[in-house]
Amino acid sequence: MSRPTTVRQLTIRTLNQDELADAVATCALSMRDNPLHIKVFGRAEQKRHRRLRRFFPGMLAYVERKGWLYGAFIEQRLVGVFGVIAPGHCTPSLTDSIRLVPYMVSSNGVVGLLRLGIWLGSWAKLNPRTPHWHLGPLAVDPAWQGQGIGWQLLEYVIEQTHKAEPSVPLYLETDKEENVRYYTKFGFYTVGTPMILGTQSWLMLRQKGAICG
Repeated sequence: MSRPTTVRQLTIRTLNQDELADAVATCALSMRDNPLHIKVFGRAEQKRHRRLRRFFPGMLAYVERKGWLYGAFIEQRLVGVFGVIAPGHCTPSLTDSIRLVPYMVSSNGVVGLLRLGIWLGSWAKLNPRTPHWHLGPLAVDPAWQGQGIGWQLLEYVIEQTHKAEPSVPLYLETDKEENVRYYTKFGFYTVGTPMILGTQSWLMLRQKGAICG
């Protein structure tokens, strides 16, 4: 596998509580133009960005409670975020869902809220029935994209999950075709291609022992 030029001084570690606001900002900006986000949070760019900044605090807090939330730093600046939900926790409990409601409601209007429910509900129903690590979000500050930060984050997460549960596969969803090609280089393969809200999605799995290439 051809490795991209990487940022040598990158540090990857779990995020602290006081760093979550920066993680929200990174995710909202990096993922602002994802096809499903445009469909759910609206076509107006600035409004969509504001709505995502209200949505991600709840989602990242959930990921942190149920797994690991990693940050990639260059010196003291957060430039990347990667969430990993532990096996058995990717479907929110009733308590978790109640905690998420205020963030969902504050991030959208009535129509958008309905679309948000359809999107998240659809992906939840398609989760593998067997134990798996659920990856996401993976976000890199646009000013630092193309420098191998996402690559190093993904390598790091693969290593950490293998140490913790080497026999459990990794699973993720994406709504961007270029991401499919990217994840394939790490041994992921497509297990489903659902249409959600008229938007193509890809569900991808990486089994233990997968070869990168």
